[in-house]
Amino acid sequence: MTGTNDRPKSLARRMVVKASAGPLREVKVELGIVIMILICIWLVTLGVDGPPWLEVVLLFGASCCGAGWIMWRASRRAKQVLATEEEHSE
Repeated sequence: MTGTNDRPKSLARRMVVKASAGPLREVKVELGIVIMILICIWLVTLGVDGPPWLEVVLLFGASCCGAGWIMWRASRRAKQVLATEEEHSE
């Protein structure tokens, strides 16, 4: 051993790209939740013995409810963001 330290003093850091979540961050999270709920409903319909038309109707109904919820939340959030921007611009 020569007593010198062969290790580098600091490791090179990786560049990390950070993106802002944006004004619709909450809506994106809710979209993920709606998709997970739809997947669960689909899995439940696979295990239930029922006519195929009932499975289609159930999934279609759940999809429409989820889409309506996301559209309502997105429009509500967009109105809030626009109102906040108008307050800050004045």
